[in-house]
Amino acid sequence: RSFFKRYEISYVYRRAIGHSPPNRYLQGDFDIIGGETALTESEIIKATMDIILHYFHSESCDIHLNHADLLDAIWAWAGIRPEHRQKVAELLSLLGSLRPQSSERKTKWVVIRRQLRQELNLAETAVNRLQTVGLRFCGVADHALPRLRGALPADKTTRKALDDLSELFNYLRVWRLDQRVYIDALMPPTESYHRKLFFQIYLRKDDHLGSLMEGTLLAVGGRYDYLLHQSGDSECKSNPPGAVGSSLALETILQHAASLEIRPYRYDVVTNVLVCSRGGGGLLIERMELLAELWEENIRAEFVPLCDPSLTEQYEYANEHDIKCLVIITDTCVSQKDSVKVRHLELKKEKEVESGNLVKFLLEAMSSQFRNPSIWN
Repeated sequence: RSFFKRYEISYVYRRAIGHSPPNRYLQGDFDIIGGETALTESEIIKATMDIILHYFHSESCDIHLNHADLLDAIWAWAGIRPEHRQKVAELLSLLGSLRPQSSERKTKWVVIRRQLRQELNLAETAVNRLQTVGLRFCGVADHALPRLRGALPADKTTRKALDDLSELFNYLRVWRLDQRVYIDALMPPTESYHRKLFFQIYLRKDDHLGSLMEGTLLAVGGRYDYLLHQSGDSECKSNPPGAVGSSLALETILQHAASLEIRPYRYDVVTNVLVCSRGGGGLLIERMELLAELWEENIRAEFVPLCDPSLTEQYEYANEHDIKCLVIITDTCVSQKDSVKVRHLELKKEKEVESGNLVKFLLEAMSSQFRNPSIWN
């Protein structure tokens, strides 16, 4: 199995209105190829939010989630004909910058409803159903997902879409990002190739900074497996990898952050660490929590984005990505000892370290490239 990560910062050009030359924007992209669907999507959102939260408070940022198959199910349930869906989506996208269940969004629905009836000539029953989705089936995941399951036909595709969203939300809960996550079931995908899970991240109005901060789009992303499958060679098409990515509006972030006090960011060129598991059914939650802890301390770390990878798969991943330092969690260590094993592949050294001392141990070890003999005693 191949896994591939890439980030890039560069200028992109977008079509301008009328005959004007294209507009230029500074954009940051992060992509993961391979791995399990909801797990890699959660890592993409986590990485995106880590960048955003370096500049803004978490209370100011909202994550909106949706799934293209869920949106298709809603179109069918509401009776929106295929030829009308693009126009309806364009109108509904005007709601995107407003938080689901907010009074502002409810007020905006009056205008949207009138436009759907008068401009697009949609039947009142269809508009009523769309409004039901907008006002009752969007919002915090714990409320929105059960309501969507209860209202929509339980066909295989719709069930899978709701399962994907539920799984993604649970992973975001492990990353401690669940407080600002909203299911936005009428949000259309930003890109046509986002055919599965996709998201948008908004900066909300801050009472101290005024209306400048209201509903500003900071990042968009989602799965583009479809695009990869279309462009892949015949060898990959039999078992194509999935792909997910995020794009950050860097100019927007830096513009809005200009008046804020930015926390200094320490970046040292350090060894990559692979957080591994042995036994225990993959110990996914423990791996994710440990990964977040290392990232918090600016330690470059990753994991194999599978729920239950074998030790062999994890060693192969380390070899492919030239990672020499492994932090291995076992079910015994978790349940009885509250410790982990640190193993250096090149130096062939290993030490059991208390979980509470792991960060301190790694930072000290990295300062000597793990070559100080005393750290292994």
